[in-house]
Amino acid sequence: MENLKCPQCGSDLVNGEAVCGACGKEVKKDNGALPSEQKKPGSKNIYAILAVLLVIVCGAALLMYTGLLPNPMKGLAKAAIVNGEKISIAEVDQKLDLYKKMFGKNGQKPVSNTPEGKAAEASMKMQILNTLIQEKILVMEATNEKITVTPQEIAERIATIKQRMNFSDKDFEAFLKNHAMTPTNFEKRIEKDLLISKLISKVTQGKGITPDAWIGEINKKAKVEVFLK
Repeated sequence: MENLKCPQCGSDLVNGEAVCGACGKEVKKDNGALPSEQKKPGSKNIYAILAVLLVIVCGAALLMYTGLLPNPMKGLAKAAIVNGEKISIAEVDQKLDLYKKMFGKNGQKPVSNTPEGKAAEASMKMQILNTLIQEKILVMEATNEKITVTPQEIAERIATIKQRMNFSDKDFEAFLKNHAMTPTNFEKRIEKDLLISKLISKVTQGKGITPDAWIGEINKKAKVEVFLK
């Protein structure tokens, strides 16, 4: 029989004692006497909690794998590293998705669940990655050469594009929307194009070589690691 405590004064009761020796209260175990030590939570409860957590974690992992839940690690995964700077798989996928929206039939993404479709998509991804690598090499070189582009130059280039295509402001907004681009995205695209154009013009005039020959030279010097398979 376990030691009990008096519910009246809390004093210890001797096993089998019906009256508290401290306060004189008549006490029985089934009348509210308290165990002198509380039982510790059972290990079964701990295992139950762990099991629930495991189900939640596995369920979230499955949702991320199937694409129903965004994977926060996807944006951190490397497609390539160029001179110490990362190109993420998320960037490649974003460009691929943009390409599909621009050139897919009736705006729908091309079917890629067949072996041929998957092979074509993998080839397209590598082409996109190679383009991003080349662009990053050139933009980094432009930074080294201290080449910059002003907001006015960007605005003038966009105005020239709109004039050549005979676009009104409304037409231009529709054009960007149809190509899944925002004005900010388009401005960044124009900025990169201007940087690269200025860079090539500067270095080829100074060295007296063709743009292709010069680009070949800096590509050989660049440190590129490709992780995308």
